[in-house]
Amino acid sequence: MADDQGASVSFDLKEVSAVKKLLAKAPLDSMDRSRLLQSIGVEMEAQTQERFDTQKSPDGDSWKALAQKTTAYYASKGLLGARSILVGEGTLRDSITSEVQGGAWSTLVGATMEYAAVHQFGAEIKPKSAKALFVPGYGKLQKVNIPARPYIGVSSDDVKAIENVVTAFLEGNIK
Repeated sequence: MADDQGASVSFDLKEVSAVKKLLAKAPLDSMDRSRLLQSIGVEMEAQTQERFDTQKSPDGDSWKALAQKTTAYYASKGLLGARSILVGEGTLRDSITSEVQGGAWSTLVGATMEYAAVHQFGAEIKPKSAKALFVPGYGKLQKVNIPARPYIGVSSDDVKAIENVVTAFLEGNIK
C-alpha cells in the first residue's frame, strides 16, 4: 500500500501453509491471537530494519547504488562514511512499525514517514508550484527520479522466522 502517509505491506498468516497447519492444531482465543500477531509484528519490524543494514530488498536484490553526484555531494559535506542508502539519520528505519489488523489473521508492517512510499516504490518528483526543484549537489532540476529500494516485504527467510515465532508461541515460550 502506498499513500502520502507512508508505505506498508499486509501479510496474511493463513497464506503460509506451515503456519496454517500449526494454527489449525491450536485454537486460539482472540487475546492469544492478538498476542501472537503482535509477536509476529515485532519480528517483521526487526526483519525490515535489518534490510537497511544489508541494503537488499525482501527478494534479496541489492538496492540501486546512490548516484555518483549524490555520493560526491555527501563526500563534500563529510557525510559519506556516516550515511548508507536510505539511512541518513535513521528516521525512516526508526519509523518501521507494526499493527495487528482487528478481526483478521494479519499484521500490517510499515514505515510512517511521509516519504516512505517514495523509497519503497520509487517515484518521479516534479515541482508543484515552483519552476524547478533545488536538489543539493545538483542545483535546479525539472524533475527527480528516485529509484525503488524495497525494504518492506516478506522473504522466504522471513517466513521461516515467522514460523519459528508461531512455534515458540504455541509451545508457551512467548507470552
